[in-house]
Amino acid sequence: MRFPDPDRFRHAAPAAFLAALLAGCATHAPAPAPAPEPRRVELPTDTGLPAGAARALAQRFPALHPVGHSAGHLQVDDADDLAVVLAPQGQSSEPIIAVLVTGAGGDYRIATVSKPIAPGCDTCTTTIDIARKLLSVHVMRPSDPEFERVTWQFGYTDDALRLVDVTAAQPAGDDPIAHGYAISTNLLTGAKVDTLDPTLADPSRRRELKSSVPLRRPIAFDAFDFTPQALGPELRRQPLSAFEPQDALPASAVALLRKSFPGATLTGRSAGPLRPDGPRDLVVVLDPAGNGDTDTTLALLLAQPDGGFRLGATSGPLTRNCRGCDVQVQIAHHALVVQTTSVDGAATHLVGWQFMAAPKDKPGALRLVGVRTVLASRSGADSHRYVNTANLLTGDKLDVVEDVVRGHRKRAEHSSKVAVRAPLPLAGFAFDASKLDAETRRDFTP
Repeated sequence: MRFPDPDRFRHAAPAAFLAALLAGCATHAPAPAPAPEPRRVELPTDTGLPAGAARALAQRFPALHPVGHSAGHLQVDDADDLAVVLAPQGQSSEPIIAVLVTGAGGDYRIATVSKPIAPGCDTCTTTIDIARKLLSVHVMRPSDPEFERVTWQFGYTDDALRLVDVTAAQPAGDDPIAHGYAISTNLLTGAKVDTLDPTLADPSRRRELKSSVPLRRPIAFDAFDFTPQALGPELRRQPLSAFEPQDALPASAVALLRKSFPGATLTGRSAGPLRPDGPRDLVVVLDPAGNGDTDTTLALLLAQPDGGFRLGATSGPLTRNCRGCDVQVQIAHHALVVQTTSVDGAATHLVGWQFMAAPKDKPGALRLVGVRTVLASRSGADSHRYVNTANLLTGDKLDVVEDVVRGHRKRAEHSSKVAVRAPLPLAGFAFDASKLDAETRRDFTP
């Protein structure tokens, strides 16, 4: 997300300004035509199999053809194993994997066969490799909103091929605060590592969060359902606020917070200049003392020339309409982004608020310039996403509906206008999207 120079705040084209600001608001040019549906691609037959393996597979699976394979040692060092990806004629989706072992006289026999890989996804692709006595199954899911790359690893334990490790990754998306995210979980030990990658908008260091999940009963290769949803705890994302940096705040900031908000708990923060050529200001998320009926709030700490801080704007309630939600804050390109995320049984709800100051405003006098809401749900391998973005400076609003059905992405968008409101300052601002009904209304039906 690139932000314009605030010194040109009054001279920038407003629609272009928020397009860069929120990566979503468009001018009133006609919406682009929907992308053509991806065609099913039939991969060529893998002709590099040993003759004995090809015969064994043709006898067992006459309607399937091999589209890839890998050879190596899975169980013992003196016997070759062979894993083969098999797909129906005319398609490459929903393949199965057969594992073959060498028998007497160099013949191959089929030892085990998987369930279909990535069921319900026409555009997913599967590759395999055998290395270090592990069979790795790599699946690319190009339209999946949760994980685009998943690798399952299987190894022999107790003379059976079982799932021992899973890794999943998703590149940064277009949410108000977007990061690349990866998870790796060892199913033998329960050790789990979540990784948050930096982005251009947040050039902070790569962050890791180590945890553990309960051990589950061994999962045999031939019994595993090859979907991310089959491993809920192992692939469950941590709230992004859990990755908050652990380095200490400046002593002057700590003293100011203790004086201004006695007993409050710091649960999130971000540092960066809010003024052109200014020092690094600080925004903090504060939970009240005792976690009673008082709401979580934001506070700005404005950096001073002497190295200290001065208390700037303090928001109104941040989570009154989003109890238990995850809160993130980020200062980037002289703007403050506040994002709340909540999950219920039906969907994931995300709201992003963007604040900036005009050149003639007092330091720290931020005003709301954009709001973006995301409603995301899924059913099996299919997903639905409704995004609307509103520019409070110009009244431009963009609604986007995106559905993924069997791996095929369908997108439609609609541009409209809403009335421009009087400025809404951060000071005392209540983070309630329902108070911005026109800007956040989901009224577009493709």
